[in-house]
Amino acid sequence: MLYRHLVNEPEIDLQVLETEPTRLGFNKLARWILGRLGRTWCRRFVRDVLSVWLGRWIDAELPEPEDTDMPTVVMTVAQEDACYAAMRYAQSHDLPLVTFFHDWSPDAVDVHLPFRGRVEETFRSLYQASALALCVSPGMRERLGEHRNAMVLWPIPASANSVEDSKVDTNDTSFRILYAGSLGYYGKMLGDAMEVLKDHPDIRLEVRGRKPPWSQSFEKEMTDRGLLLPYASRDEFETWLQSADAFLIPQSFDENQRGLMQTNFPSKLPEVSQLGKPLILWGPSDASGPRWASETGQGLVVDDQNPEGLVHRLEQLGSDKDEQKRLADAAKAAAAGDFNPQHIQEDFIMWLRKIAV
Repeated sequence: MLYRHLVNEPEIDLQVLETEPTRLGFNKLARWILGRLGRTWCRRFVRDVLSVWLGRWIDAELPEPEDTDMPTVVMTVAQEDACYAAMRYAQSHDLPLVTFFHDWSPDAVDVHLPFRGRVEETFRSLYQASALALCVSPGMRERLGEHRNAMVLWPIPASANSVEDSKVDTNDTSFRILYAGSLGYYGKMLGDAMEVLKDHPDIRLEVRGRKPPWSQSFEKEMTDRGLLLPYASRDEFETWLQSADAFLIPQSFDENQRGLMQTNFPSKLPEVSQLGKPLILWGPSDASGPRWASETGQGLVVDDQNPEGLVHRLEQLGSDKDEQKRLADAAKAAAAGDFNPQHIQEDFIMWLRKIAV
């Protein structure tokens, strides 16, 4: 997504600050030792150390800024250690820092209890140090708190695809729902739904994704039924997407992932909205996707962890051509509104101009 904001943008001269691999010293040696220990039973203790070190090994390896008359900013993504090196780099060279907050990364850091508070504290310090904080959802901005210049920047889709007015075949009773994306967070949910739907006479759920967390026998069964599909070329993949009657966008009901679901945003939602098909948001009502759909009315929210509840709502939608048409039109409205890539990019450039020095 960050690449899409920067590529083919004539106003932006991008310089990627890479570390210098030939420089040696204590930081390099320590990083090598920690890397080796991180592959042993000591890995959690290594993460404790890294949560304090915050990428300081990177600082001495970054080049000086280029001497240029162009307005210059430092840009980073709030993830891993390099973002804190970017924060220090911006401060030391008196440059504005632009930070993308896409995930609530403190929840994903596996450190011992005494270090958990520090991880979140440093994450929030990065937010406050940013001259421009670009939050992927309203939930992210709300959880991070007050800021002098924090904006919601939705995930930018690849392109604005033109779609014809929705046409519903009133003689066709089949209803195909497609999902493409991560099977890590959502593999269990999707597997449960596929199990319930696999013999349904009118509803078909097809999934594309890598390494589902399923048993080999279940994975083989779903593959043999044509419900779990393999990697496809871009053209084949787009043709498959175009064949959908609706798209399923899940978010986890796992209480341990509640903060993550409330703050991150499913990037597939802006992508598939471009195709003008009904959007089905399956997840807790306070997750970012269902929240967006409830507030805008541009998607169907299924706030029921039980796959039987999902099936019931799909059966209702599959037999209601008027509702299908309404939701298809709503998806096109989302593609032209919140998720219009041209508008998202224009907002990004406008906010960037205001803080560039």
